[in-house]
Amino acid sequence: MKKNIFVFALCSLLFVSVATAQVQPGDTTYSMSLHVGYGHNLTYGSYANFDIDAYLPINPHFDMQASIRTSTANFHTVGVQLRPKFILPVGELYLEDRLMARWVSRDDFNDFVHALSLGYKMQYVNVQVGMSTRIIIPQPYVFRSEDEMILEPFNVIYRVEAFVRPRTSPWNISLCVANIDNYQVERVWQPMFYLGGWYDINDHWRVRLSGKYKLAGMFHLNAHYYGAELRAGAEYRF
Repeated sequence: MKKNIFVFALCSLLFVSVATAQVQPGDTTYSMSLHVGYGHNLTYGSYANFDIDAYLPINPHFDMQASIRTSTANFHTVGVQLRPKFILPVGELYLEDRLMARWVSRDDFNDFVHALSLGYKMQYVNVQVGMSTRIIIPQPYVFRSEDEMILEPFNVIYRVEAFVRPRTSPWNISLCVANIDNYQVERVWQPMFYLGGWYDINDHWRVRLSGKYKLAGMFHLNAHYYGAELRAGAEYRF
């Protein structure tokens, strides 16, 4: 019961700001966004996130995205995604090279991730699968001390997303399960569930609202709540 109350409380606490998340296919203009979100999990308690995203469609066959997050939970994240694209008769095939760095000041460690994946997207579906490598380094790090870095050389990453309307529509609702987003790359057994939507005010402004729900012990018999986030706002397309 307390968890249900918490989820509804998140909806009431979030206020509309200038913010956005994932970039949609069909975008051919540069865009910049800023968003704010509120979240809670069993590790950090309650916290707020402040994000900046830039989308750069270099040409019809290549785009890139850069993301920055700072959090009141005292961690900070920078990510870059490079995507060569191959146009197909239906939809498009893409490769994604993802780099992400997170500085977790509260726990004195840095987290670096590199991921390569293959994806396919069309108007109603986006599917992505690949591999990632993670290095976790304690801070301050002393070479050849008892504080050794942690290397996770192979992790599977995935994303399956569906839309109720074509992705180029002026409004839409999406449902997604993934272990990656612009600011986090989780282990294969730790999926995250997303529900979101957007509405285009005009050719330049788009407003969004989205939520994320995360379980602990997902592939065990005692899966239970770990954390949830909500964010809202708008994107400006040049």
